[in-house]
Amino acid sequence: MASSFRPRISQAKDFFPIVRGHLVAAASLHSLSTGLSLDLLPIVEDGLAGYEVLPNRPTETYLTIGWDARGTPVVRESTYLEGPPSGLRVVAVDGEPAPGDPGAMRHRLRQRDSEFPDWPTAAEALWSELTRAFPQEPRHAIELHDLRLEELDEALGVAYRHLAECDPQIDFCGVPDEAQYGFALTDASGGRGQLAARHPGTWSLWFQSGTVNVREEWPMLPGSNDAARVWVSASTAALSEPSGAFAPALAAASSRSARRDHGGDRRHGDRRSGDRRHEARPYDDRRQGERRREDRRHTRPDITPRS
Repeated sequence: MASSFRPRISQAKDFFPIVRGHLVAAASLHSLSTGLSLDLLPIVEDGLAGYEVLPNRPTETYLTIGWDARGTPVVRESTYLEGPPSGLRVVAVDGEPAPGDPGAMRHRLRQRDSEFPDWPTAAEALWSELTRAFPQEPRHAIELHDLRLEELDEALGVAYRHLAECDPQIDFCGVPDEAQYGFALTDASGGRGQLAARHPGTWSLWFQSGTVNVREEWPMLPGSNDAARVWVSASTAALSEPSGAFAPALAAASSRSARRDHGGDRRHGDRRSGDRRHEARPYDDRRQGERRREDRRHTRPDITPRS
């Protein structure tokens, strides 16, 4: 099943810097409204691994950019519908609360996945969707704060070097500061482990299986504990061009990425892990004016990252 997809450590350490690098490159053609900031949360959800974009403003639609089991670039739109469900519902039987309906929340979540032929196209599509979602003016250039995510890239690389023999799968729940709680590691042979950020400034890795027993610790990158808590934000300087124009980003991706080997609420709203179960939605409801592309889906022999 696609929903059981979990990336291996080797895939996560390769894909995350690639995805983020293309997002940074595409950001040079876009801008943000005053006071807007965006964070990237690593996530594995319903057959997709990648980054969920978390804005600091209320919104009904959240975007995720990542890859599926075939390595295909995907942008997912998850819309949480407001208002009570349609139709009558039984709330009590003989004075007792009625059993909860597992599908009661599913109908309030609408998801749409769009596949793309390459990462530059997917990254551009995500920024375009963000511009439509937050069109407020005035607009500002984009400031990048990448060190905290580079720290995770580095940790995944170190963990892989210790576990290259078994290369276990890793799970990301899409929760802020999840590294402090730990990322679960598993493999098909029953192996279990965890990669976690321990204070002060230390990563901890353990993994046990029938053939592997690893316990390691190492220091974080200098300054990563004091890194900004958001990934990008609007610059304090307004754009010199008219409000409808685009402006270059103020920063580029770190060269470190290029050199590298290649349960609860997730936000201050009502989105919970139980909302995740849903049925796939057809593509015929795509909004008017959205770019149409020929279906290029096909099965690949592996999911080697494509830059």
